Amino acid sequence: MIKKHVKQLSFILIILCHLGFLAAILFDAQNNIFVSVFVVLVLVLLLVTYKKTPLNAKNHNLEHILTVAFVFFGAITTYVLSVSFGLNNVLAAGLVGLVISFVPNFFKKNTFIQGVPTAVYCGAFVGMSNVSVAPDYIFITMASAITGLLLIGTKDTFHGVGGKLGTLAFGGVALTFFITFLISEWI
Repeated sequence: MIKKHVKQLSFILIILCHLGFLAAILFDAQNNIFVSVFVVLVLVLLLVTYKKTPLNAKNHNLEHILTVAFVFFGAITTYVLSVSFGLNNVLAAGLVGLVISFVPNFFKKNTFIQGVPTAVYCGAFVGMSNVSVAPDYIFITMASAITGLLLIGTKDTFHGVGGKLGTLAFGGVALTFFITFLISEWI
């Protein structure tokens, strides 16, 4: 029962992220009719996708913990490459994605290892955050944990839908930013 609620909560957070993207686009280009038509078209396509997405709940406890750890690994590696070594954010994420894509070739019979590049690359998107948004390693750690939980919550959904990992990373970073903003306001 709890797993189904976690799936539903993750699904709702993804919907809110998508709606946030679309609202930001509409707000930015209020006077452009072509942008408005495009956003309405995207909204219709998203609604069709949401309607056809099943919400199954499966139990993979150890796998979930490791998934969060791999998201953290991808995020922290990308962040270190971009902040400490001065690489471009996109180049750092691409380098992490390239290196981790070869790992399943060494463990062809292990089905869990086959999913590791997905989690690490999702973390790489988190690590691409600008220093003005993600000022330190604590922020990246929190954002990667939230993103890992979102990845677990949407594990069996959105197959074949492009942008899932980037949307999850955006959701994790946005939620972390919101949480840290609220904490800074209270203190």
